[in-house]
Amino acid sequence: MQVQRTPMRCPICDRELVDVRIRNIGTVTANLLWQMHAGRCTEHGWFQAEVISKPPREIFPVNRPGGVVRRVEVDGREYFSFPTVWNAMDPRQDVDPFDPRYWEVDWDRIRGASIGVTRG
Repeated sequence: MQVQRTPMRCPICDRELVDVRIRNIGTVTANLLWQMHAGRCTEHGWFQAEVISKPPREIFPVNRPGGVVRRVEVDGREYFSFPTVWNAMDPRQDVDPFDPRYWEVDWDRIRGASIGVTRG
């Protein structure tokens, strides 16, 4: 069995993910590649993102690959998704969808917005 690799890392601790699963979902309009990338952080659980010919805009914590979104708590705030650096960029740019730079979590954007929910 071939080990699958993804540019996605744990959005919380930046560790490399294990048990990586890449599923080719198919092609969409204009034969654009559509994939689901999922992997497990040994400390923070499963995460997944969709790639449709461009890097993902968000990384989601999930209960299992292809499963439902779950909440995670970071520094007392609840999150259901993590925007990537690519989310703040011009999507018309021609980039390598698997360049790890674009898969990084945009923590500046998270800290500047009220994406999380404070637990009280």
